[in-house]
Amino acid sequence: MKAFARILGLLALLAPASAAADQPLDWMVGPAEEGSYVNLDFTFGGLQSSIEHREPIYYGTNTLTVRGSALAAFPFASTQADVDLRVLNLTLGLSGGYANVWRNQTFEQGAFMDRKERRERDAGGEFNVDRFPFWEARASLPFLLNDYVVFNHLTAWRVTDARRRSFDNITNVVHDGRFVRTQFQLFFKHKLFGALAPTFEILNFPLEDNWRTQYNYGFMYVVRAGLVQRDDILLWQMMFHSGEIFGGGYDNTDVYGMAVFRGPLTFMLAYRSVIAL
Repeated sequence: MKAFARILGLLALLAPASAAADQPLDWMVGPAEEGSYVNLDFTFGGLQSSIEHREPIYYGTNTLTVRGSALAAFPFASTQADVDLRVLNLTLGLSGGYANVWRNQTFEQGAFMDRKERRERDAGGEFNVDRFPFWEARASLPFLLNDYVVFNHLTAWRVTDARRRSFDNITNVVHDGRFVRTQFQLFFKHKLFGALAPTFEILNFPLEDNWRTQYNYGFMYVVRAGLVQRDDILLWQMMFHSGEIFGGGYDNTDVYGMAVFRGPLTFMLAYRSVIAL
């Protein structure tokens, strides 16, 4: 499962809010409440747990959040610490962590690095181990347009000490250890069906000392799963890369995406349970 770590970014605005016994299906797209919480995430090939605390500051109009998390998945594991400060609508965050990729794929200059090549390498056991620290700075800016529509923007800049020309399980591309990712999401939500968000992503990353700009499109659907009494989430997310067809950008159709798929796409189905402490 090569996209599991992206769940933190994708769930950045999915925060616990007050709920009654008849909790709305779109409860997660709303303001965060103060307090301490444990998040348990499950998906194909991996699981993740985190503990976080939210504290209102400056007369309660802003929020400071601290979080620690650990992730174990089929190709890698990681642990990280996050600090986020929300000032009115703007949230600024910093993260630091360490990753251990035990099914890492690194490609020499001029070597094929497309999905077919990655499938063949994986089947033949041609991978190495890479361990490295990483750092991330991010900013998000949501706007509540009305009771049914929420616009969200998220930009993250990540720097790692990973081997150059290695496949990245976060972005699903091969790069030289850094990237800047900007996502725009327009949530259409209702208490009876959850929230659906068309998503546009701008991915900037260096490869062979040249920065590339890639455009991706997709959607995210979140809904209360109802497997426990309250505060759980089912997330379905897919992203597609169309090359130069829509808006130009770097054509990465042969490389982008999960190797198990024949086309340039990613898929994630995840479940989160939020436990108030």
